[in-house]
Amino acid sequence: MIPNTDTKPNPNISSEEIDSLLTEIVSSPELHFKWLNTLSLLEHIGSRKIHTSQSGALLSEMVLRHASEEARHAAYFKKLALKVKPEGTQNFEKDSLLCGFSAVSYFQKLDLSVERSFGSENFPKHTKSFLCYLYVTKLIEERAGLVYETYDQILDQKNAGISVKGIIKEEESHLTEMDSQLSKMDPKFEPRTLEFREKEQKLFQKYFQNLRKEVFQYSLPK
Repeated sequence: MIPNTDTKPNPNISSEEIDSLLTEIVSSPELHFKWLNTLSLLEHIGSRKIHTSQSGALLSEMVLRHASEEARHAAYFKKLALKVKPEGTQNFEKDSLLCGFSAVSYFQKLDLSVERSFGSENFPKHTKSFLCYLYVTKLIEERAGLVYETYDQILDQKNAGISVKGIIKEEESHLTEMDSQLSKMDPKFEPRTLEFREKEQKLFQKYFQNLRKEVFQYSLPK
């Protein structure tokens, strides 16, 4: 049985604020393209991080599957971006992303924060690396679950002709696997989860503020 760690983060940013900002993004084809292209980049970074940090004889089916699914999500978001704006770039140039630097920074700083927290822990090196992978995945996918669910509801309301329901389902499956592994491997699973969530919330709040600022600036009269 997996311990109860309250599987949803409790962010300082309300669901209404996220809904309002995503509604504004989806209402603009240009912003919507950039949003989807940024999600594609983040999923690609997630896949690459898995391949980089998890390798060797201890590599499991779960990790290989997870890496391949993240890569597929990256391709799917890119496909959706080009459906929203067929003439959009195939690449990840700065101007094709929505608050791209801040989005990547959120991911990288969270990864680094979790990695540093295990510096003094008495685990073998490969176990530390695996636990970091599990925790970062858990935190990212908890956040993604909240954001993607709101985003998909907006897509339905606006009859956008695209959906992320399949991705949401796979992310939920990943989250269940992470919780199961962590509850078995880490005696401090519950308190560490709460500690890491606080760090993630602060990092996401900063990213969200930057995202809101960029969307606001885009809407100003040219």
